[in-house]
Amino acid sequence: MAGKVFQLATGVGIGLLLPLSLSLHDVGLFFFVQAIVNVSVVLAQLGLPVTIPGIVSHAMAVGDTGRARIVAIETIKMSVISGLAVGCLVGICAFAFGPAANALSPQIWSLVPLIIPMIAAGALLGVLAELHRALYGMVAASFLPAFQGLIVSAYLVFALTFRIPMSISHLLTASVLAAIAGIALGLVQLGRMMRPWQRVPPAPRSDILAESWPNLVTTISFVAASQLDIWVVGLGGHPADVACYGLALRIGGLFAVPLTIVSLTILPHIVTNWAQHRRLYLQWLLTLSATGATFAALVGFVLFAGVGRSLILAIWGEAYAPAFGAALILGLGQVMFSAGGVAGYALILLGRQKAAMVITLIIASVTVPLAAWAMFTFGILGVATVYAASSTVQALANVLLVRNFFGLAANARLINPLRVGRLLSHTPKSLRKSLPE
Repeated sequence: MAGKVFQLATGVGIGLLLPLSLSLHDVGLFFFVQAIVNVSVVLAQLGLPVTIPGIVSHAMAVGDTGRARIVAIETIKMSVISGLAVGCLVGICAFAFGPAANALSPQIWSLVPLIIPMIAAGALLGVLAELHRALYGMVAASFLPAFQGLIVSAYLVFALTFRIPMSISHLLTASVLAAIAGIALGLVQLGRMMRPWQRVPPAPRSDILAESWPNLVTTISFVAASQLDIWVVGLGGHPADVACYGLALRIGGLFAVPLTIVSLTILPHIVTNWAQHRRLYLQWLLTLSATGATFAALVGFVLFAGVGRSLILAIWGEAYAPAFGAALILGLGQVMFSAGGVAGYALILLGRQKAAMVITLIIASVTVPLAAWAMFTFGILGVATVYAASSTVQALANVLLVRNFFGLAANARLINPLRVGRLLSHTPKSLRKSLPE
């Protein structure tokens, strides 16, 4: 759990420290490059980070270590090939559009040699983290992705402390080196875990891709419905708009921390409990996680609504004042999304990938055009409103689908604390650590 908190804290911390270290224009450029890399990494992962936990966890639950081993190896190979391919494709597109495409293009064009390895390393690191999580290696799964945030945050703090000149290329280089270090550690640890496992003939990659392609479409659609907003702002606005909206995203992301921590903890238990017919335990895991995450997010949102504007002006200055309104709207959207709990993951892990894909694709197809219209009409506040509404609709749809397919309520609701105590008294010890306190 400490590793997850550390990972989230470093990621958000980078976004909050950047405005203190770089000019408004450079902050906007960094956020836009980061958005390009994040979306490209999701595409390069082929939906495998969502597919692998279900396959590997089920194989381990029934004692089939041979299948778990070969799936892990083939997944790593596919992520390496796909990461390099997508990275090169992004580089080709950047050179094809040239430095005159928009206000940020000249700088992005010059950063392509760093963007390509960032995409490839990010794709592999994400897959490794999910493999460790599926094998209940929670410490490794939590700390592997944190290397990037740790190195970049340390560089930012060091440069701010000693007033060292900073550039975006240095930040991206540090991020690539940190990802490579995390990959090396993850591969070594995974190799030690798999050494005593059974050895079976390689499984056709087409079998894995057949299960992962709906998850890829779902993930890409979810990215379009939740993360392409910075692209819309960057393509339709100015670097200052990207900087303010990027800061608002980082602040709004703080309200998603409780749900992220809870979901990363209970994901392996969803498949295990369902396969072992522990419906009661699974129901309470879903309900307690959603309720606890929503309560924590709501408390943070109320506090930010009261003092957020003053904090932004005091820390980052008047130039970032527009970030408050956007952060408030995005934060409300995160609170509403937290109320849906891990319903989306439950759909995917329990075999309803295509249903999740269809609903996410529909929402994304509506969200992106609306966000583009809102950007040109209302600015960053319009984009924030569209994406907050999209998050709310997505959470509601996921909850309804889980209830319809599995008869489980994954949403937050009021719970009698005495019932929680009675549940814990009858819950296996292996599951108690997964329940939010």
